[in-house]
Amino acid sequence: MKKNQKVWLSLTTLIVGIVFTAITYFSTTFASKPIAVITDNHIQDTLINKTKDNYENKDEVRQQILHLKIISGKYRGKRFVVTNTYSPSQAVSQKYRPHQRVIVSFIKEKPKLVEPKRDWVVVLSMFLTISLIILITGKQASLLLISMVLNSIIFYFVIKNDIKENGTKIFLVYGIAAILFTLISLIIVQGFNQKMIVTLCATLLGVFVSFGIFYLVMRLTHEHGIDYEAVDYATQDPRALFLSQTILGVLGAVMDEATDIVSSLYALAKHKVDLTFKELFLSGRTLGQEIMGPLINVLVLIFMAEALPMTILYLRDNNTLVYTFKYTLSLGVIQSLSSAIGIVLTVIFATLASSVFLKK
Repeated sequence: MKKNQKVWLSLTTLIVGIVFTAITYFSTTFASKPIAVITDNHIQDTLINKTKDNYENKDEVRQQILHLKIISGKYRGKRFVVTNTYSPSQAVSQKYRPHQRVIVSFIKEKPKLVEPKRDWVVVLSMFLTISLIILITGKQASLLLISMVLNSIIFYFVIKNDIKENGTKIFLVYGIAAILFTLISLIIVQGFNQKMIVTLCATLLGVFVSFGIFYLVMRLTHEHGIDYEAVDYATQDPRALFLSQTILGVLGAVMDEATDIVSSLYALAKHKVDLTFKELFLSGRTLGQEIMGPLINVLVLIFMAEALPMTILYLRDNNTLVYTFKYTLSLGVIQSLSSAIGIVLTVIFATLASSVFLKK
């Protein structure tokens, strides 16, 4: 696909996305609960109380008077006045704006605010992502989107099966899931060819060998120092949830690296057919050394960004650094280390597999 075609197709997708976003914003057809619009031009906002805890953390409690017009459901066309109490920190409460669309529920014929109507944000984000993918990849965009949809469907059934088994078959369920995610992604994007098979082998070796080392270390140390109670919102065995997170986390890191190394060595072997095994292996090792550091740093930064809010909250509540690390950072550090092991091993597996198979 030519550059101009990619730009025009990307712009067309973005324009279509803006149209669908507008339709979604004004639509009430698919809402399971009544939708209302705040009719105020200026919302009356009053300070009720100022709060301060034992650790000098300060906040306020404020109250809004909101005039609502119901635009869907049984009470469509009716108007109500409701109050909303919130804190400016908005940690567990929500501040509303004039003319904002909100979701409400009725209790004894009185409306109660649930949350802002945000479905249009999801639609806009989705089309913006598709537009950028088209702009960058061109014809590959359709394959990437198909891969994402199929992987999402598989992930849904994996979660359903995991809930059914209540986390008792963690290795079987998520081991098969890792194989399916890898196989479908590579076949759709790369096609069924020698390069895909080499990438598949390198990815699966990196995932299962690194996870095997990680699990072996856990068993040898009797899992001392791993606080599974720190798993957020654990609705089943937290240990099983932690292991499933680790498998999928390792897969994400390993597949990215294996694809980069194998694709680069494939292009090198195709353009320079007289490469020896040693030259190909050294090229792969050098490439792996170049991308290994940034990949590990990306993993650490993603983990730090995810853990940052809870870490700040724990430290502001005057908890010790050891206690904060134990309940907000420890599990993430362990998962990052297991993924880092996978990244290092994948350099070896991807380089060896490429040197053996691509040389032919």
